[in-house]
Amino acid sequence: MNEREQQLLREAAGDSGPRLCLRTGTRIDAGRWWRRSPVWLCVTDDELILLAAGRRRLLERIAIAECPGTHYNPATGELVVEPGEPLRLRRLKVAPSEALEILAHFKPAATPTSLTPQR
Repeated sequence: MNEREQQLLREAAGDSGPRLCLRTGTRIDAGRWWRRSPVWLCVTDDELILLAAGRRRLLERIAIAECPGTHYNPATGELVVEPGEPLRLRRLKVAPSEALEILAHFKPAATPTSLTPQR
């Protein structure tokens, strides 16, 4: 992340730093002259943050609890945030290994009591 992207993340996340921060393969027009800006996906304790730095910056946040249908589409190579209606970007290009890492933050962790057989 460059300095402008880090500053944008600090504004969005506040004191709680991200647990995961990945540069996606998705690029948007954020007001740069000759190229598009990469979209960063950051996961905090309870939010998903999408950001891209530029003159027309992108900063979108959604609670992880609001998008339980989030999944990876292997045919397109995209992470699909569902339902995610408030987001401008709901499909983000990521590698399969990165998608697994992201989705691990969306699924509740298995507790030891849930792993024991019920009688």
